[in-house]
Amino acid sequence: MACRLAEGDGEAIYEIGVDDDGTIKGLTKEEMELSISTLTKMAAALGADVSTSQQFTLGPVFGQRKEGYQVAEILIKKRPRENYNGMNDEDDQRFTDLRIVLVGGLGAGKSTLLSHITHGIKDNGRGSARLSLLRHRHELESGRSSSISHEIIGYDANGQLINYATRTQIRTWEEICQLSSKVVTFLDTCGFPKYLRTTVSGLTGYAPDYACVVVAANAGRLTEMTHEHLSIAVMLDLPVFVVMTMGDIATRTQIRNTLCDLLNWIRSSWMHKVPVVVQTEEDAITCASYFSRRDGPPELPIFMVSNVTGSNMNLLLKFFNYLPKPKRLNYDELLEEPIEFQIEEVYSIPDVGIVVGGVLCQGRINVKDNQEYYLGPNAKGKFLKVKVASIHRHRVPVRYVHCGQTATLALGDLSSIVTANNNHADFWKIHKGMVLLGTDNEPPSSYFEFEAELMVLYHLTGVLVGTCGMIHSGSIRQRAQVISITSVSPSIQEEDGNTDAVTVNLAQLFFKKQTISTVSNNEGSSDIIYSGSQGKCVFRFMYEPCYLRPGSQILFMEGKSKCLGRVVRLIKNT
Repeated sequence: MACRLAEGDGEAIYEIGVDDDGTIKGLTKEEMELSISTLTKMAAALGADVSTSQQFTLGPVFGQRKEGYQVAEILIKKRPRENYNGMNDEDDQRFTDLRIVLVGGLGAGKSTLLSHITHGIKDNGRGSARLSLLRHRHELESGRSSSISHEIIGYDANGQLINYATRTQIRTWEEICQLSSKVVTFLDTCGFPKYLRTTVSGLTGYAPDYACVVVAANAGRLTEMTHEHLSIAVMLDLPVFVVMTMGDIATRTQIRNTLCDLLNWIRSSWMHKVPVVVQTEEDAITCASYFSRRDGPPELPIFMVSNVTGSNMNLLLKFFNYLPKPKRLNYDELLEEPIEFQIEEVYSIPDVGIVVGGVLCQGRINVKDNQEYYLGPNAKGKFLKVKVASIHRHRVPVRYVHCGQTATLALGDLSSIVTANNNHADFWKIHKGMVLLGTDNEPPSSYFEFEAELMVLYHLTGVLVGTCGMIHSGSIRQRAQVISITSVSPSIQEEDGNTDAVTVNLAQLFFKKQTISTVSNNEGSSDIIYSGSQGKCVFRFMYEPCYLRPGSQILFMEGKSKCLGRVVRLIKNT
């Protein structure tokens, strides 16, 4: 059980009465009570609580006498450390951390939905609830989010919701984390087309675990920006579920038309999803358990809610409680790799100095180790040695952070370090896209140029030498130019069916009403990668070098042009 809890980041689900191969056997009432009692004792020894999420009594099964036999699904959660005498003094990771990004078009109700979830505020039908989330004056005036907002809710070991509305004394993130065994972080993105790059940055830089696609039920169709957000989430291989808002004012015809448009997308071969409309708490729990599969679920849950009346909001909150942390096949290996912390936010705090926030992609950082780390690269491609003075997760001080977790790291005043290393202060403006690396190996290198395998999902003219666009890779966001094309594979759209159907249909997604161009129709154009084809090309960053690793995923975007790739070779600066 300790291993299962470690794999699930403090959570584990046990299926009682089911064989390892999935065959339902069932247990008698006495056997079930004994099994649950044994699990409870094991969990208590590990500082965890047991709750029964679902329990069924079997009827006749294929002529076998199974009447009265029971099957149960048991959820086990670790308690906050303050509530039990833990065996490990280093166990200050007191809660399971889940990150969900909200995407969708303008007017879908993302900010209003998030306000209802985190603050318990019902909307008045004109967007009053979202005022608690908007950060800038122009957002308040226009009602359009232009930045990424972060909000959290928590669940205790008994599955009770903890937010600003459930308990009057809760006013800070720290208080929510202290009372919670599971914390869900929501990232509110932008729906206005002008801020698409900001939304893409949130999807790539903050490493969310799930994508929640918010759709207005009264729209009658999916908007173009909803298509964009949904396709990018699928490209990044994020598990997706759908929330339809404004169910209180949508007519049956509008709901039917919106659902039909949505079903046309999720049933297409590039998604391969089976829609499941959640109507009861049992449906919500079952849909959440689908996401525990390593290869991802074929089902796509759909919730119909109202931010005004609060209808079906309990189903969505129940779903969040049972939603598991996605399993990473190589987590143990990444934990032992050299440290790589991608910087997404930078703060300058009086009496503290520079504080950077972001995601730890691999390794682990412990304040007690008092180690030095490389910070950079700067505009000249250089790195600086720094130390981590303190770590906060969700504004709560902790001693360490593991790979896959978000945190803020206090680096102190760097001006004296910059001066001591004879570096010009103008070249050391800490910004997004920098990294914090371990010093176990040789000093790291930064690169202007790299080679990548590129899959062109849609490009009006095809990718050729001189094509420019924005590179998104983790926290890196910088314009780059194609300086050479090393190879072009034949078109992946073949008649015999032995093709990558997902890629083909993703290309059709962005180029729906025209035939995809193929290399066979443009013989002699081996230096152009057309929509629906793939190849290798060399990119060069246009402004400053960045730190990349072979195997890093990249998105190459400009306007409606979208390409998905992976770094295969790094080219040293000459």
